[in-house]
Amino acid sequence: MEEKDIQTITDNCECGQSEETLNADSLAQNDNGQTESNSVSLESTPENAIPDENTPEVESENIADGDAENSTENNAESSAENASEAESPNTDAVSAPPKKKRGIRILRNIFLIAVIALGIWSLFGIVNEIEPTAGTSLFDILRGASPIFCVVLIAAVLFIMILDTAKFCIISKTVTGKFHVLTSAKTNFIGKYYDAVTPFATGGQPMQIYYLNTKGISGGNSSAMVLIRYIFSIMCWIILGAALMIAGSVKGVLNGVSGGNLLKIAGWIGIGVNLIVPAFVLLFLIVPKLMLKITVFTVKLGYKIKIVKDIDKTTKRATKIVSDFKSAFAHMAKSPVKFIALLIVCFCESALTFSIPYFIMKAFSCPVDGLALSIMSLNVFAVFGVSFIPTPGNSGVMEGMGALAFSVAAGSALIWSVLTWRLFVFYIYIIIGLGITVYDIIKKNIKNKADKKMRK
Repeated sequence: MEEKDIQTITDNCECGQSEETLNADSLAQNDNGQTESNSVSLESTPENAIPDENTPEVESENIADGDAENSTENNAESSAENASEAESPNTDAVSAPPKKKRGIRILRNIFLIAVIALGIWSLFGIVNEIEPTAGTSLFDILRGASPIFCVVLIAAVLFIMILDTAKFCIISKTVTGKFHVLTSAKTNFIGKYYDAVTPFATGGQPMQIYYLNTKGISGGNSSAMVLIRYIFSIMCWIILGAALMIAGSVKGVLNGVSGGNLLKIAGWIGIGVNLIVPAFVLLFLIVPKLMLKITVFTVKLGYKIKIVKDIDKTTKRATKIVSDFKSAFAHMAKSPVKFIALLIVCFCESALTFSIPYFIMKAFSCPVDGLALSIMSLNVFAVFGVSFIPTPGNSGVMEGMGALAFSVAAGSALIWSVLTWRLFVFYIYIIIGLGITVYDIIKKNIKNKADKKMRK
């Protein structure tokens, strides 16, 4: 890369110049510059953006096939959103994700099922090794369960979903002037579903961008909303997680835990891995010229060892992450109240998610009184300890790591505590995603039949 090209990129980064349509590559990429999901891949580049009139016309398809709901469906939610576009017209559209071959989709689904099965199998094996008495039947566990804490557990899970939806509502209000509650809820579940079925949770953000665009929100605003949600969520998740890990280390929560050293080392490695993108963006904003030189050096090194295919394209993509972030961050900076509200919601959602194992153990009448902070800390060590595992939802490893972490607290209810934990933080979003898929299939078939009757 020539020196003048480096200077040009630096100037663009410092000035915060960015195209209106933010690239989905800002969130997750492979070395071809494409984001892959269980059934779709999406390139949201300006070249692929489809010029549009006020609202895009996108055919409603099965979510599992990679398409989203039509933006002009006749319901109250769509009407409210289309009305809001009078203030912020949709001048660009995100191209529809191309469908993958049926065989590839089937293989990926088989792989997902196999990985989940492997995780459950490894869970039983690890539990038998570290807690031979943890073979209590589910019937016995439920018979001794606490009705009050069962209700509390369900309420906590539902409140997490509400908080996740609230993130998009706050961001939508800031960016478009409307809360778009129903759209925010579906956007959240679409993202959770594709995150759950793709390695490194890379599939959710591109589908969220596409779905928001089909609801009449411009490509630029759709990308900004998803990027804002990602940056705020990941930073709050890391900050709270690191704080709980430090507190847990001070309290010695890993003392006496089978595999405690593994949990500690893997947990801090996970923190470091998850800090890479936020730290990269922050340093690029503080010292752009130095970071650009480091980026160019790193990209060239990757090119020499055959990891990077195009030096210029990869370097520009990296700097675009920064310009996209600056553009998205500027949206939230317009309203300090919403900025603070989003931070509070993100911290509350992370804290509640980390506390789910504690509520499960209380529901199963485990002797964990006064151990809320310790169990949350153990949860964080387990979650971050496998966060860099590339399987969908970290399945195949997360179950075993959870068994190690919770073995000191769950006792005879260890197996069912870990499985219930995975149900409420992972499996449930696959179930909801499949439910949305079935709903969209039925809705599309009804619409097609109605259209045929109209044509007759």
